[in-house]
Amino acid sequence: MLTGKAIRFLLASTLALTLAPWLSFGQARPGQAPSKGPIIQVRARDGGLLPEKVWEQVRRIPNVAQVQSVLEGKTADGVRVIGVEPVPVLYLRWGGELVAAAIVQGRGFERGDAPEAMVVGKTFSQKNKTALGLSIPAMLTKDHFPPIIVGGQGFAIVGIYATGDPKTDDQVLVLLPTAQKLLNQPGRLSGMYLTPASPAAVEQVAKELRRVLGDTVEVLASRQP
Repeated sequence: MLTGKAIRFLLASTLALTLAPWLSFGQARPGQAPSKGPIIQVRARDGGLLPEKVWEQVRRIPNVAQVQSVLEGKTADGVRVIGVEPVPVLYLRWGGELVAAAIVQGRGFERGDAPEAMVVGKTFSQKNKTALGLSIPAMLTKDHFPPIIVGGQGFAIVGIYATGDPKTDDQVLVLLPTAQKLLNQPGRLSGMYLTPASPAAVEQVAKELRRVLGDTVEVLASRQP
């Protein structure tokens, strides 16, 4: 059941969508990044999780325009959840590559959002007409979104994203601290995605990442499709 705080947030979110339904993470179309520059992935070498303090080390590296921390996992009720941060351009994994998530309805996360905020993928919104105790129309219309229960917790949907890949879009996004609690992984990250200040800086940034973080992580640079 939604808490009183979540219900109040849902009402406020609905009003925000009515006033500004065009807000999004960025100007990218689904599956296409705003630029063709490389994105650097940082993940634990053994496929495990990274300590959140790694973020502070990464932020001090020169020539990094954006750092996006993520935590991925599945709740007990089978929903794939990704914890993210409010960043100008949000990247999600599509196979081994990264693609930009474009908001196709509503808005993306904003700084100051309540922990109950959630952005759902287009495939998820279309598939889950009745699941987990919620009801989502096959195509959500205008500025109204229903509440949702995930992992036994109540959330308020503020937007729908799409990448162009049905599997990638069959997930839900929450704020990173919320995901850490929901997935019982306090202070942990699945990885980070870095945007270099310029394409020419990618090798320098990748080399510095390897020097600072050592052999416990994998540093991979990939160019957007």
